[in-house]
Amino acid sequence: MTVLGFRGVHPLMLLFFPTALAAVLGGFWLLRRYRGRLSKGIRGAYLVSFTIMVLTSAMVFLFVHVQKNYWLLYYLGVLAAFAALNLALACAALCGPPGHSCPHAASRRRFLTGGVLAAAGTLVSMAGVDAATGDGVSVLDRRIDLPRHPDAAPGRALRLSLVSDLHAGFFLPQAYLAEALVRIAAFKPDAILFGGDLVERQLDALDDVKGFFHDLKQLAPVYAVLGNHDCYVDPDAVAAFHRLRGVRPLRGESVALVGPFGRFTLCGMRDVTESGVSFDCLEGLDLASTILLAHNPQLGLWTPPGRVPWLTLSGHTHGGQICLPLMGPMINQADRRILAGLNVIEDRRIAVTAGLGWSGLPVRILCPPDVTNIVVS
Repeated sequence: MTVLGFRGVHPLMLLFFPTALAAVLGGFWLLRRYRGRLSKGIRGAYLVSFTIMVLTSAMVFLFVHVQKNYWLLYYLGVLAAFAALNLALACAALCGPPGHSCPHAASRRRFLTGGVLAAAGTLVSMAGVDAATGDGVSVLDRRIDLPRHPDAAPGRALRLSLVSDLHAGFFLPQAYLAEALVRIAAFKPDAILFGGDLVERQLDALDDVKGFFHDLKQLAPVYAVLGNHDCYVDPDAVAAFHRLRGVRPLRGESVALVGPFGRFTLCGMRDVTESGVSFDCLEGLDLASTILLAHNPQLGLWTPPGRVPWLTLSGHTHGGQICLPLMGPMINQADRRILAGLNVIEDRRIAVTAGLGWSGLPVRILCPPDVTNIVVS
């Protein structure tokens, strides 16, 4: 299901629409229902505030539309603003007009206001501390073990580390990068694969990850594809950054992985948002030993019959980033069958990392960042 441009949305997210409607227009119901308890000045102040917020929301919408980003922050921010306005009006209705006797109204008002502020403050503080330090969540060492295809060349186990979705420039905790390096170094991979979305919106943020890629290159050869955010900004500039760091960018290209582990072919796909995307890099390859690196795991399902690689590696979804018990990811940004970890769908193996960074909101719930280490025995 796709809602407001977000792919893989949980059906319960449809409740967003009645919730949004209630948040925006609920104040008018309060005005009508409690008109006798609201003074003329309060009613006028509400209408003026409502008009200002509508105009402000429209101007911010234009900014977000130009940026083609921050939609989730925008939606939640608008809802929070209107909800706060309605809460203030509800408190005024509880208190009643000047001189009106309303036992315990002040205590109820303080309770409501304090409770809402405390809850909001706690969430914002937790998100802010985690965003600033990266101390709130540890990087998960996700391990995937696979037997090689019977027709593939023999050899010792191939060890691959998959990292993705840094979104540099959007509250990227340096602590995550440091922990990821420790986990990759301990795994001792034969190759490191970067799944795209290096930056969020600005090329200046690349300075924040220079050291990370320098250190990765010391551990093993590094190959990368571009993600949709890289293509929104400047795909050529991001590819050039990789080359300067000693990373091999793959944009519809294949490269041989040869060693004591045997022989494999790594095919790097262009992102679906980049011009020239095709599956031509898979043509003529030994599919039994071909590994496809594609930012968006949806490409693993879209691969034409007869060109399906033995394994597809991806990022993009962040594992949902916000997951709830019994419900899973609220927004998956891909087919909802595709989750973080190894997925086998229609005889296609698609391994997905939850990534290291954030997008939309600097919050992860029941979905920690990870480094996905893969062993092909």
